[in-house]
Amino acid sequence: MNFKTKMFMILLSSLLITNCKEEMKNCVSQSTDTNVKLYNDLTDQLIPYFFREDYLGEKRYFDSLRVHDDDLYIEEKTKAHNEIFNHPEKFCNLYIDSTKNKNTDFATGSNNFITGNSNFAVDNPEAHINYIKRRKEFLKEFSSNTDIIKKLSTRSSIKANQFNLCTAKVLDLAEYDKHTNECEIGVVYFSEIVFDTSKKRALVFVDHRIKKDYYGRNAVFKLSLHDNYWEIEDAMLVSTS
Repeated sequence: MNFKTKMFMILLSSLLITNCKEEMKNCVSQSTDTNVKLYNDLTDQLIPYFFREDYLGEKRYFDSLRVHDDDLYIEEKTKAHNEIFNHPEKFCNLYIDSTKNKNTDFATGSNNFITGNSNFAVDNPEAHINYIKRRKEFLKEFSSNTDIIKKLSTRSSIKANQFNLCTAKVLDLAEYDKHTNECEIGVVYFSEIVFDTSKKRALVFVDHRIKKDYYGRNAVFKLSLHDNYWEIEDAMLVSTS
């Protein structure tokens, strides 16, 4: 597991931490459109746990980063998050890539993701077996859906004006050059949604770049519906660059 992957898993695991002095606030979408609500709820969690600390603007620097204290980091980040929550004047920009390109980057790597093919199979067969098992477990609730690859490989048509977030301002990528002096969270696009038969679990492919035309990473997220909120249940990193 490389450094970027380790950092991602540490941040994602903090979703389960409940012993903070202050809990990080969630922005529950009130949209009556199931898809729009899911994308909003998902993005609400991706901003603090997958898109780095850039969304906090000037608040993104913590003492814990200097002393490498994980508990202090969670405490400081939670406080900074809640300070900007529902304060639009403090929001940084998140850009939605709604280009005419209909495919996601999952389209080129879907075979490796589904079957578990990878370059380390020869050098580490045991790790390769675990890699395959992990993906089978990740996808088991969706095994009856024959459109998994097709949907995860197709870019969602959701637009910037369909987002109503509490920690970020969402703009279309076409407006990027108008806001170059403003703080930003990066550029993101989503795949179409894969639902299980109950419609209470879902898969979405997410691609995030640090800035326009910069490096980034992508992953498939598994979500489940709890108390009218689509929570990230699990994630599978697909690639980093």
